[in-house]
Amino acid sequence: MKAMLIVDMIHDFVDGKFGSEGARKIVGKMAEKVEEFRKRGVVVYLKDSHKEGDYELKIWGEHAMRGTWGSEIVEELAPKEEDIVVEKTTYDGFLFTGLRDILKNKNVEEVFIAGVATDICVMHTAFGAFARGFKVNVIEDLCAGTSQEAHNWALNYMKNIYGARILRSDEL
Repeated sequence: MKAMLIVDMIHDFVDGKFGSEGARKIVGKMAEKVEEFRKRGVVVYLKDSHKEGDYELKIWGEHAMRGTWGSEIVEELAPKEEDIVVEKTTYDGFLFTGLRDILKNKNVEEVFIAGVATDICVMHTAFGAFARGFKVNVIEDLCAGTSQEAHNWALNYMKNIYGARILRSDEL
């Protein structure tokens, strides 16, 4: 079984505090591909959902606070009833969450990762998947980095260090 992991496509990272043109540009195509993927796999949304005192807030300031608009998935990508939503408090969608067990219970062996930011949460989630024995794919045109250079660097890193397959959405 395969799973598509949608990383941090929430307001604060698309059109809010840390939003970017790159993140906004991938929403439409991502919505199409998520719909297609649902027919043959599991769709999991990972979303930053912080509470006071989370370590990450010391670095980035207050963002994606649990229960706020900023931590909600953008409307164009709204999860369906059969989708899974996992709240996370750090870059890696596997760390301090039940994601590994969720995927194992669904017999998932391979993940396809998309979202933001390529060089932060996407990359760390790819490591989390790699370290837990999943086959890792990163969909390069459904990811946006903090800059184009950072995006390209992270893709290369994930390919060379985690053995991730880097593909485009039309290859899904």
